Amino acid sequence: AVVSTQSTGDLETAMLDPNYGRELITGDKDSGYFRLHLNQYHSVETVTCLAKSAFDVSNICQLYGLHQQFMNSLEERFDSGLISDFFAYFKEPWSLLLYHDRFSELRSEIMELLCQPNQPGEESLSEKVCQMVDEDLTVEEKTKTALLQEYSTSLAKTAVENRLFSYLSYNKYHLPHYAGQNMA
Repeated sequence: AVVSTQSTGDLETAMLDPNYGRELITGDKDSGYFRLHLNQYHSVETVTCLAKSAFDVSNICQLYGLHQQFMNSLEERFDSGLISDFFAYFKEPWSLLLYHDRFSELRSEIMELLCQPNQPGEESLSEKVCQMVDEDLTVEEKTKTALLQEYSTSLAKTAVENRLFSYLSYNKYHLPHYAGQNMA
């Protein structure tokens, strides 16, 4: 199991906490058990895998701390019944980026871009999102829509896209399954 270094205490008690998040489980003792605990921010808090056959532990460890959106809209796909086996899901070609040695660096660079304001003196998109989450973890749909609209016209969107395409271009031999800038 991959867990945080904090003491988890009694699991049943922890699960009663409204901020616990949720568990996504596939498989069983025969086919291989795979459990992801997503915290209240929809990021991987714990990973538990039990299997009779070998699996790549180092890749599975890379999932720890990732937001579910990085994992190809994991929650939406799971809730829609599109994922029946996490072992197979995390071997699909789209997931190669998650295990790449420079992926955490890319995420950090993108976060830096999102922390820059569009205009001097303005709040950055990151600051606006943090402010919303601090006020209430549940953000209204109209607020999400307004934020997405603001992002779509921001300098950050162009900077993030350019950085992502640059990353994919530089790593095209390791990540051949991703479309480059000329294909998007």
